Amino acid sequence: MNRFRKAFLLARELGFSQLAPYATYQMRLRSGAIRRETPARGWKDEIPTFRSRDFQIPLPVVSRYQVKATGIDTGALIGEAESILQGRYRPFGGDPQPLAFDLGQSPLEHWTHYGSVFAGKDIKLTWEPARFTWAYPLIEAYVLTDDERFSEFFWQRFEEFVGTNPVNLGPNWASAQEAALRVLPLLFALKTFKSSPSASDSRMRSLISLLYRSALRILPTLDYARSQNNNHLLSESLGLIMLGTFFSGAHPAARKWLTKGFAAFEHGLQTQIENDGTYSQHSMIYHRMMLQLALIYCGYAQENRRPFLIENRALLCAATQWLAGQVDAATGDAPNLGHNDGTQLLPFGAAGYRDFRPTLQAAGLAFIGRPAFDAGPWDDLPLWLGLPSPDCQPKSSACSSSPNPVIHRVGNQACWGTLRAVNFHSRPAHADQLDVDLWWHGHNIALDAGTYQYNGEPPWDNPFAATCVHNTVTFNGEDQMERVSRFLWLGRADAKVHSQLNPNAVTGKMKVHSDPPIRHTRTLAFLPDKGFTVSDEILPIHKGKPYTADLQWLLPDWSYTLLDHGILLEGEEITIELTIECSHHHHSAQHRAISLIRGGATVAGDIESPIRGWFSPTYNQKKPALSFVFRVSASGEVTLTSHWSISTRASNSR
Repeated sequence: MNRFRKAFLLARELGFSQLAPYATYQMRLRSGAIRRETPARGWKDEIPTFRSRDFQIPLPVVSRYQVKATGIDTGALIGEAESILQGRYRPFGGDPQPLAFDLGQSPLEHWTHYGSVFAGKDIKLTWEPARFTWAYPLIEAYVLTDDERFSEFFWQRFEEFVGTNPVNLGPNWASAQEAALRVLPLLFALKTFKSSPSASDSRMRSLISLLYRSALRILPTLDYARSQNNNHLLSESLGLIMLGTFFSGAHPAARKWLTKGFAAFEHGLQTQIENDGTYSQHSMIYHRMMLQLALIYCGYAQENRRPFLIENRALLCAATQWLAGQVDAATGDAPNLGHNDGTQLLPFGAAGYRDFRPTLQAAGLAFIGRPAFDAGPWDDLPLWLGLPSPDCQPKSSACSSSPNPVIHRVGNQACWGTLRAVNFHSRPAHADQLDVDLWWHGHNIALDAGTYQYNGEPPWDNPFAATCVHNTVTFNGEDQMERVSRFLWLGRADAKVHSQLNPNAVTGKMKVHSDPPIRHTRTLAFLPDKGFTVSDEILPIHKGKPYTADLQWLLPDWSYTLLDHGILLEGEEITIELTIECSHHHHSAQHRAISLIRGGATVAGDIESPIRGWFSPTYNQKKPALSFVFRVSASGEVTLTSHWSISTRASNSR
């Protein structure tokens, strides 16, 4: 791609509304203005002494009886808090790791010195403990037990953070979004622990000081958040709303923070959510994050008597129904779509990181007016947000209405699949058009690889955005779009779906800009009690020119047997026989081959790739999976049909 075409596509991709604030941010950054506005070790003005009644935290007071009434596993919750007391937490919702704030560097530079890597590692590994989400189990355990150890541990670690991260120095001040995301758990902790014996006057003053300086850190770089117009803008503007509310009775600038925060947040909702509920970042995790941020916004809007615009409520209602169409009812899990960087801002009531039910339950109550599910442990999040109990709502579910038309789903609640086909109106996350995700009785049997890392050493710099690791067809080894950076694609590849008249089948089409250009038509069909078929019709626009088509299925890491044209998988509860049928006209297909890659290592066949054969359930974690690839070399029309024959152990034993 020549530089003029690249510049044109870049301008079309981002638009003036994003390029202008980015240019402003870069000018102010390079001129030193931002550095002057965020001085090392903080600002000279002192925070006045506040009385407790000056604080405004519109979060409910929750009792142990209310928590227990949700049916949440209190033993597991207290056990998690006890693990944190031992200095272990779960970064990105994954496996336990040491909880520490020691950066290992001295002296620290001004935050503008730091980029995406710190101390030779992805900077997100440094940011994660500083988000303070590990405080939530301590907060809930304290409510349940009144055990002072939980409060004291929080205050000790808070003091450690403040001592090792001077204001505006070091990587934990490098992102205004990180400063904003710390605000929410700190406010929850302040609300819960302020009356405990551990909450000394000096500790309270230190926390209030950090909150105040967080607002001053967010303001100078809001142009960067505007240029991104994604979850950065929502989280940073919500930070201003929360801090503006907190200081509204005590600081003259607080009203300006509120005004700026509400305007930016509401603009973000209106420009980031499509009328059909699709979120601009094309990510399941970011979709959940957006809904969680919006839930907090609602409480603060009510506290500040800010009208909840009808159009914003309609967008959030559609976004709630979009998420509901993607969630597996048995597990609360959902496809690993798009960026998955471990963001879980409000873990209350979740059985694990990948449990979307608490967010759906709260969003159903807040934006639709009725719950998504019957009463259950997922009601813990609505409780902590002060939303009405599902028992007071109509019996109909917020998620039982007609399916969202942009969720191309077949099957039933227990066995289902989705076909991804999007007409992009915003920046794509992954080159994943016509990707298929399959679920069978709570098992995700056709996987989306996820993310793993953004900023690791190559190839671990956001590798799972590539087409070849998705459950679709890759032509000539090329991505569906041109990748120009870790997060930016040019030349959008759009797809569309035929009207879905048959509830058990859906067909999507796209034009692939390969050499030769190809029309790819994919049909996903559900066979009740049997499995699925996926048909890929490949039609070169210029016949006679050779091409290569790689059909990949990313499968769970189960016991397997390779077949002549497929693979047999045996899990603990189900057996899958996947076979590929290739049909073609005359001699258009000259060569067919099967490859199997597990955890980056080729087990069978000729395809070698370190990024294939992995599944990343959350950030910085990857587990082996099976990348089954059927390759065909052809020069004309070819149809590949994947037959998924699935049976449970119960049916096998009869």
